[in-house]
Amino acid sequence: MLTKIRRIGNSRGILLSKTMLDQVDIDEYVDVEVKGNAIVIIPASNNPREGWADRFRSEDSNTDEDLLGDLANAFDDSEWEW
Repeated sequence: MLTKIRRIGNSRGILLSKTMLDQVDIDEYVDVEVKGNAIVIIPASNNPREGWADRFRSEDSNTDEDLLGDLANAFDDSEWEW
């Protein structure tokens, strides 16, 4: 299939027909790789952001200090007045 590369914002893209996508069982997510002089599009097995919401919820229980660690320094000890 001969197709033209199209401008999409600051990027470029191509349109793939539904028939072609159905033939290779691509629904929504793909892995895109460069191999030699070719761009290879492979169906992805899952959503790349799968599980993010659960991870964010588990991090929500941490305090800022837990996330940032100890940020004390010499300035805090000698020159800063509380």
